[in-house]
Amino acid sequence: MQANSRWFRSFAKWPPLAAVAALIGLTAWVSLLAGTLTVRAQSSVEKMPTTSEAKQPVDSSLRAAEVVQRPDEKPAPERSGRVTGDYAWSSVVETGYRFVDSDGSRARFLSDLYTRNGLRLLDLHLDARSISGRGGPFDFMRADATNGDSDASQSYSMRLEKARLYRFDGTVREFKFYRYLPSFALGQHNFNLDQRASDFNLKLFPQRTVRLNMGYSRSSADGPLLTTYGVEGNIFQIPGQSRWESNDYRLGMETTYRRWDFSLGGIYRYFKNDTEYFEEAGTVNQGNNPAPTSASLDFFNRDQPTRSKATVVHGNIRGDLTRRLHLVVLGSHTDDRLNSSQFDQLTGTAMARMGLGGAPRILLNQIAATGHVNQTSDSSDVGLSYDLTENISLSDSFRYYSFRVAGDVNTLTQSSRQSPSGALTNTSTNTFDSRLTDYQSYWNTLQLQFNYGRRFSANVGWRATRRTVTLTNPVQGDGRYPQTSHTLIGDLRFRPVKNTSLFFDYERGETDLAFVRVNPLAYQRFRVRANVQVTNSLSLDSALTTTDTANPTARINQEGDFRAFSVSATWEPKERLWLTGGYNYDYLLSAADIIFYTNFRQNQGRSIYYARQNAVFIDSRFGVTRRLDLFLIYRYLQDRGAPASIGFPTSATDFVSSLPLHRHNPEARISFRFNHRTTGSITYRHYSYNEIILNPEGYRANILTTSLRFVF
Repeated sequence: MQANSRWFRSFAKWPPLAAVAALIGLTAWVSLLAGTLTVRAQSSVEKMPTTSEAKQPVDSSLRAAEVVQRPDEKPAPERSGRVTGDYAWSSVVETGYRFVDSDGSRARFLSDLYTRNGLRLLDLHLDARSISGRGGPFDFMRADATNGDSDASQSYSMRLEKARLYRFDGTVREFKFYRYLPSFALGQHNFNLDQRASDFNLKLFPQRTVRLNMGYSRSSADGPLLTTYGVEGNIFQIPGQSRWESNDYRLGMETTYRRWDFSLGGIYRYFKNDTEYFEEAGTVNQGNNPAPTSASLDFFNRDQPTRSKATVVHGNIRGDLTRRLHLVVLGSHTDDRLNSSQFDQLTGTAMARMGLGGAPRILLNQIAATGHVNQTSDSSDVGLSYDLTENISLSDSFRYYSFRVAGDVNTLTQSSRQSPSGALTNTSTNTFDSRLTDYQSYWNTLQLQFNYGRRFSANVGWRATRRTVTLTNPVQGDGRYPQTSHTLIGDLRFRPVKNTSLFFDYERGETDLAFVRVNPLAYQRFRVRANVQVTNSLSLDSALTTTDTANPTARINQEGDFRAFSVSATWEPKERLWLTGGYNYDYLLSAADIIFYTNFRQNQGRSIYYARQNAVFIDSRFGVTRRLDLFLIYRYLQDRGAPASIGFPTSATDFVSSLPLHRHNPEARISFRFNHRTTGSITYRHYSYNEIILNPEGYRANILTTSLRFVF
């Protein structure tokens, strides 16, 4: 591919609809080009509020204000909530039952949705507020629960506040990480993990000059998994049991002095991993080894306990040096120590090799290793901004980041083999290796901003980075890898008329996200957006994004083209009618030089990947009557994959790949409000997923949910 022809070639791949829309956007209808699809599209029809819910949100402040303003009047019965003692309460409970029917790839369906039959606590909201603000253990309380005992994820949260004393936030989430996909890594790396994450934060004296912060977070996972293990050039599939957890303890302080804010805090983290892999004799799955093969694995066991302790100290200063000069300083230091042990034991039969006359038996192969790693890191950010005039400001931000990783591993390998003739061979090897990695990076961004009221704003800047990686290895020697990159950035916001906003963003330069031995990735990104409020009830949004990347590193020479176009509209002519819809088109072409082997011979070629996705969505709500609401949602996704003619010459060592597929998802829901406290709903969702070339993971699913929502 020639770099100077990539723009024309990739634009030529657009479908007629996107091409016409782009042409219109570049001429008379440029004002229709808008921001990304930040419309009111919902992830599920079940979460869309009815017309009565939209008018009366669950908020105890409404009832508390009513009691304060009218203490002698009886509250209106149609409004939710009640008053008990010094507190105004509002609450909602929605429960239901899910019926699931699916066919096709059960593994893919559960990996995408993980939805099953059963009773559900769909939503729970409890809101309480002190009327006087002086009574009880809290002034405000909010508790929420979503998808209790449910599908792929569950969420529980609570907030408690007491003026001038404390503010507490707690969140507990549970996830089902289920990934059993036949087409991923030949179906040999799968997970079925139960994950949990919790976060608790307590702020003492939130309205005072000195504020204290305390917190605790915990993450954990456990469950079965599958991985692979290589023996004598053969790959075997091994089951395992994952068990890991991480605990964070936080303590900090904030204070304000005149126009300056200060904070200082620390984190202590303890991590442990006790994942184990084990397979008994005679049950090992040989996976995708080519047949025939004389290799076998009769027994395998691996224990790899890992422990890590880390401390983090961080602080920041924010304030005004003068009326026009503003300063921000951030800094942190981390010290992380990790200890790990590994014990592998296996028996089996090695693959027969030329000249051996048969396959030797592996009576024992045992690996015992211990490793230690110490990582320290430092980061600091300094930002200065100066207001040249009321509308023009100049800012400079500098970032320094460094880390140092020192590690060593001591390995003892013992092996006992028996040849076909019966001769025994015993070997024992003890190795020691150590590595040292030093990393330093500097980022500096200089920007000039201009603002002219609400009608015009612009920003232009330049970013320079410098990073150096130093590798120290007693065996392979030392290596030092410096890298420098420069980037031009700019954006523009313009309101030609009151109801239209145009946005333009541009970046051109290099990025050095790769670690070592890879040149900076040259890229150019352009984006144009707009928001148009045509009438009070109709708004239009659209966006056009182009990104070109190139990596000139020898033996990689990767290039990528990305084009994206989106358009959407939202129409709400009256309170009981709402409709939004949109269209997305994404085009991706990536090509990279590769090295591969056939019959133990090295070959060079190119890997070329295409993605041409069309996506359509429609969301709607119809208030049929004052009590009856109808919701309709539709999602459609199509990836056409690689075109019949890719537009440039290829050879026998070039591999063109793609994943053509289509998926559609219609949803419908009927909600009927029996009275001002009870609403019933019936929801139907359909999912259809199909891969065009090979379809081992296609599925169809029908999900019916009935629910009752109670407001108290």
